[in-house]
Amino acid sequence: MQDPESMLIRRGMRRVPRWWLMPVAVLIVLGGLGITYWAGASSTAEMESVPPAPGVVPVSATVERRAVAKQVVLSGKVIAGAQSALQASPAEGVDRLVVTAVAKEAGSIVVPGELLAVVSGRPLLILPSSVPLYRDIIHGESGPDVIALQAALSTFGFACTTTGTFDLDTQQALRSWYKAAGFKAPTAPAQLPQEDAGKAAPKAASSDVMFRWREFVQVPGDTGTIASLAGPGALLAEDGIVARIRVADDSIVARADVVQSESFAVGTPVKVRAGSTVLDTTVANISGFLEGDSSTNEIPGKDITVAIPPGSPGFPAEQSVTVTAGSATEESLAVPLIAIRQDRGTPYLLIEGNDEPRRLEVKVTAQADGWAAIADVDGLVVGDQVKLQ
Repeated sequence: MQDPESMLIRRGMRRVPRWWLMPVAVLIVLGGLGITYWAGASSTAEMESVPPAPGVVPVSATVERRAVAKQVVLSGKVIAGAQSALQASPAEGVDRLVVTAVAKEAGSIVVPGELLAVVSGRPLLILPSSVPLYRDIIHGESGPDVIALQAALSTFGFACTTTGTFDLDTQQALRSWYKAAGFKAPTAPAQLPQEDAGKAAPKAASSDVMFRWREFVQVPGDTGTIASLAGPGALLAEDGIVARIRVADDSIVARADVVQSESFAVGTPVKVRAGSTVLDTTVANISGFLEGDSSTNEIPGKDITVAIPPGSPGFPAEQSVTVTAGSATEESLAVPLIAIRQDRGTPYLLIEGNDEPRRLEVKVTAQADGWAAIADVDGLVVGDQVKLQ
């Protein structure tokens, strides 16, 4: 039999149920995870709420002295030279204008004193543009047109005295010109109708040579190159156009902004490229300031015209090209290109000082790689601060 004390000890050593420990442990773990998530989210939110430090944007730059490569490239296009149409006029009794022979061909140069073509059996002779061409002239008539005709005949090498009257000497010179071209000069009819009822027509013998204005054509500027010419047998249209004469050479036109235009003075050597074709030529003309056109993406600036020497291959009309002006240059005052401002075509700088910025007009001599070379000018030295745009 066991004593009471021994029994009490054994009861104390029995296992006490601990089923509640598992839920407690789970709650502790979940609580820890929650605290950890909250701490991380708070830290992230704080980091995101702190804005990044803004970068420092410069608003001015220092004037330097450096060599700015003087090379400017423009985009341009070949423009066809101006043309003039030469027209034949039907003589009395001629129903149709038909080319019966030609004395020239496309590409030929034409000058006064030459035969251009034969239309409906009669010649088309080239007369200087200085001769007023509006009427037929017969023996004894006079006027400024007769004086100009006599001067032209003398220039062609046919003896003729400038008297102002269509006399026998003038008729003989005209007859000689026709003969040199292979034709007989027209002669006056036995009797000409009166233009005014109260004014008698000048008397002319049937053997007298007359000047028939319809047998002559004139070229603006007195010289040009045949762009097209109707061939023998061609029936001319109602306008009578027998030839088109190029009176101005093809050229290249490129638009430059005000700064770029400083590199393209008249006479400046330039290099033109169209694909693999390269042409060395010069600037022929530079226009005044022109407004831009946003509808055609045309910038405000000046049109640079570049000459194309006659006969240069590879430059048809409307061909896109690049025009480059450039050469080595010495050091000069220089500023970032974005410091250059413009006021209706005049470049200027804003120079910072103790008070308000000071405006100074400058001349840009070159630009490259984001820099503009400035010609020496009073009021601008190395180290000055200029405002950027």
